[in-house]
Amino acid sequence: MKLFGKRNKEVAYTRYSGAGSGLTAWRETIEKLMQPEGRPEALDDVMVLDASEGNFAGIIAAGFFAEFGAEVIKIEPPQGDPARCMTPFGKTAAGIGIPFIVEGRNKRYMTLDLKNSARDRSDFARLAQKATVVIETYPAGQMDAWGIGYRQLSADNAGLIYIAVTPYGQYSQKAEVYAHMPDTDITTQAGSGLSAQMGDPATQPEPYNWPLKAGMWMGWYISGLSAALGGTVALIHRKRTGEGQMVDVAGMDAYASITGMPAAIGYTWDNARPRIGVLDFILYPYGHWKCKDGYVAIAAPRDHDFRALVKILGLWGWTGTFENNWRYTSDRIPDILEQAMRLHKQIEERTLLYTADQLVFKALKYASKAARSKWRGGGVPIIMKVMTPESALENKQWHVRKSFTEFEDQTLGKVMITSGFVKMSESPPRIKWVTCDIGKDNAYVRSKYGLAHAEMEEVA
Repeated sequence: MKLFGKRNKEVAYTRYSGAGSGLTAWRETIEKLMQPEGRPEALDDVMVLDASEGNFAGIIAAGFFAEFGAEVIKIEPPQGDPARCMTPFGKTAAGIGIPFIVEGRNKRYMTLDLKNSARDRSDFARLAQKATVVIETYPAGQMDAWGIGYRQLSADNAGLIYIAVTPYGQYSQKAEVYAHMPDTDITTQAGSGLSAQMGDPATQPEPYNWPLKAGMWMGWYISGLSAALGGTVALIHRKRTGEGQMVDVAGMDAYASITGMPAAIGYTWDNARPRIGVLDFILYPYGHWKCKDGYVAIAAPRDHDFRALVKILGLWGWTGTFENNWRYTSDRIPDILEQAMRLHKQIEERTLLYTADQLVFKALKYASKAARSKWRGGGVPIIMKVMTPESALENKQWHVRKSFTEFEDQTLGKVMITSGFVKMSESPPRIKWVTCDIGKDNAYVRSKYGLAHAEMEEVA
């Protein structure tokens, strides 16, 4: 292990072997990872029109493009995107919701009334002639009905990449029936089938047997990430061929993709996955356990990992049968819930004797010795303390990796947002500003892209 940087100041902590001639170059690479400034932006020749409205899937996708240098122009009605008001516990900065600020990084803001103004739709079409990517989240067919859908825009811009995010996509009978159902995170989760698999078993008493939703808008985040990935691959295709394309993202597809393995298993063996609470469908031990001062996550699914866990918890040979009863993976897979829960409780009887830090230390100590000893079988039980958001922020890992950036904005005041979700040595993402006032870039966009100023009032 080597600590690079000034004395007593952690800059990068990395594993390397020996002190060969390549060490200097490796140090330079690490330093590049930590300092994104001064390197090229991979998408600085890309212009994105973000016409999503009241939908964080589109906003999140546009945020990824913006962080890698694209000029993202957020199009919203004169009163602002309703997404500005969506925020935990009603907390805002200068009246703007925290999620909108986080995902609004590096964007330009322009007001166009696409619903009511023919002239504004015409201006949007003219902007789309110069755009590389259009993102929209309106009901399937709505943009086409306004004359600014992929069919019309691609006729004037053959290289246009048009990303549409809807609940069920642009085709199929269900897409038609639910065309006007708004794409929301909770409906995406429910429609994908994942909610039915999360929570305590149905055999538990009320209200513990209710299905659960995933955490902070996971449906929208998965859809947004899918849209950004599809758009990025389309950019590569465009560079090779000059051709644009339609990117059709159905929220149900995107979110169902992370339930794909249980669904495929259920289809193949005709036995759908039930809700199994603290258990995992495939691996065990693989979940959360109570300890003296909270919870720990434990992953020890391989046979030799499990045997190592048994040893550090003092369960080896317990009553003479413990290790033998659960010796192999097939014995621990929770296809029989009562059997798996019995093992879960036996493990928890031991974790409750220790604090989270003590359990983490025991696992790390054992793993370190196992790496050097052929007699320990290489078992590596993984134990991690389950952090609260408050305690997670105290971890200096976030500061070392610059995972959060604090900004002092004239309108918003002091805000802190996530940054640099991936580290790259040559073309890293970065955050340049967070200002997101409604229509703040109207004059800039009209001047740069040659749009005449619209009249103050008009009839659609």
